[in-house]
Amino acid sequence: MDDLLLYKKTEVLLLECYPVIRNFPKAEKFALCQEIKQAFYRMLRNITVANNVKSRRRALQEEIDADIKLLLVLFNVALSQKYLSKGKHYQIQVKLSEIGRILGGWMRSS
Repeated sequence: MDDLLLYKKTEVLLLECYPVIRNFPKAEKFALCQEIKQAFYRMLRNITVANNVKSRRRALQEEIDADIKLLLVLFNVALSQKYLSKGKHYQIQVKLSEIGRILGGWMRSS
């Protein structure tokens, strides 16, 4: 059931990030904001598919891991550009790390 917990935590984090990225400058709406949303959408899609398709599960799990790393980089860029506060960045980073740990447990168990 780790995969379902993984999906739920990813979905909750996406919903928490929406108000944050809404405050990014207009110049970033179709660049950084879009990339963050797309990475979350890919993660949610890949979690669902990996849960249902055993033959490609490992590859999909690795794609999820890559998206987690991408999100960490994108939020680091947002922090360096002062689009979000250090406190909010820390909260997002902690939650992404937790999602990564859950994913790691799922990968080890499969």
